[in-house]
Amino acid sequence: MKTITNLFILGAFALVLGLSGCTKQEVEPDPADQVLGTYSGTTYTISMNGVAQSFDLTNELIKNEVVISMTIAKKSASSVTIVLNFSQRDSTGTMQSYTDTYDTIDLKALGSGEFEMQNAGAAVGKIGNGVLKLQETYSDADANGTAMQVAVTIDAKKS
Repeated sequence: MKTITNLFILGAFALVLGLSGCTKQEVEPDPADQVLGTYSGTTYTISMNGVAQSFDLTNELIKNEVVISMTIAKKSASSVTIVLNFSQRDSTGTMQSYTDTYDTIDLKALGSGEFEMQNAGAAVGKIGNGVLKLQETYSDADANGTAMQVAVTIDAKKS
């Protein structure tokens, strides 16, 4: 009986030694899980034919007139959906809202917790470490029908 007890004690001791030698390996969350949440716009920049104007959305004079937020939802391990909400006070004092959805944004790792956001293979910004930069460039026409190139950039911070 004493031999069985000694074997049991030796086995338990070996188990303790074996467990203490193991290191716990942390599993990195999916890219989409790392960026989920709501982001509040901090800067809005619009450029028409290279002439840019930026708005500090945290400025006391502007923050109650223009509000931008983006909600990031997981679509798959490395893709997300972005719902962009843009609200602006009109001349009557009423907030007018506009919503746009980017259905499938693929995330490509850049390192250090940042990801390039791609829409149909085209880069549309970066996200990670609690900040987001959404960029979109498109062609438009002014009131006279003259073609122009428009670039919009929205910087945001995780709420």
